[in-house]
Amino acid sequence: MIFHGYGLMVGIAIVVGWSVAEKIEPKVNKAVPGVLLLGFMGARLYHVIDMWGYYNRNLGQILAVWNGGLSIWGAIIGGVLGLWIYFKGDSLKVMAAAVTGLPLAQAIGRIGNGINGEFVQKVGILPWWGAEAILDLMLFGAMWSLRGQSSKVRVGVCLVGYALIRLVLQPYRG
Repeated sequence: MIFHGYGLMVGIAIVVGWSVAEKIEPKVNKAVPGVLLLGFMGARLYHVIDMWGYYNRNLGQILAVWNGGLSIWGAIIGGVLGLWIYFKGDSLKVMAAAVTGLPLAQAIGRIGNGINGEFVQKVGILPWWGAEAILDLMLFGAMWSLRGQSSKVRVGVCLVGYALIRLVLQPYRG
């Protein structure tokens, strides 16, 4: 069996992120199977669409997740869809709990990118996975401090905050 450090870190990230969400809203646990399944499917689908030039010529690789290729944006979209399907009208409150732990989970996942040697710098000497992990931890601090705010504010701050992190760092990632 091949040990993949990134896979281990993603597993840890899911457990830690979900634990934070559960502390805020215990009923989030009811949706775990659906959120994980749709999050994984969304992560792969987003990657395949993003890299369609390759997959269009290599259709047999679309399901070959063991060769790499997942997207955090696809995972977020799939996970949100899973929460929405399960909780219907009460989904915003549960999503607000889930996004509180999301930046912490993302920081842990970026450490996994570092273990894999991914996202080496295009510019300068900074390991960009590390820079993103630090910014993700800062966003987690902000999210934790906003626990008493409305669900809409918390979801909005997380999505806008993470989008800004990626917007700033994307040009430098290898």
